[in-house]
Amino acid sequence: MANKKNKKKATQKTDAAAAPSSKAEVKATKKSAEAKPSKGAHGTKATKATAVTKANAKAAKAKDKKGSKPGFFAGIARYFASVKSEMHRVTWPSKKELINYSVVVCASLVVVGVVIALLDFVIGEGLFLVSGLRG
Repeated sequence: MANKKNKKKATQKTDAAAAPSSKAEVKATKKSAEAKPSKGAHGTKATKATAVTKANAKAAKAKDKKGSKPGFFAGIARYFASVKSEMHRVTWPSKKELINYSVVVCASLVVVGVVIALLDFVIGEGLFLVSGLRG
């Protein structure tokens, strides 16, 4: 069930990324769609519409430049917001699963400790037999 939610969120994010992000971009796209060359007196309407579209595009770029490098505290706030969203995506184990995982880890630690102790003993005895230092 969690995977379905994550897939749905991912598709929503890609749809949102495809949409214009600022009001200036929305206005610029609307203006550029409306700004078709007309056969008026010396093309004044087309020239004005093009100038407005270019001005909106410049304003959007200037806004993007300001927003591209946030301040120190804004960066920290954005970091913690992303941490919070990631924590919502985590699949947390149930209490029973957590206990089972903890028991498995503790048992593994005991087994590995015993194996290392046995290897230490065998290697140490082998060195004493080879060197003959025990009387």
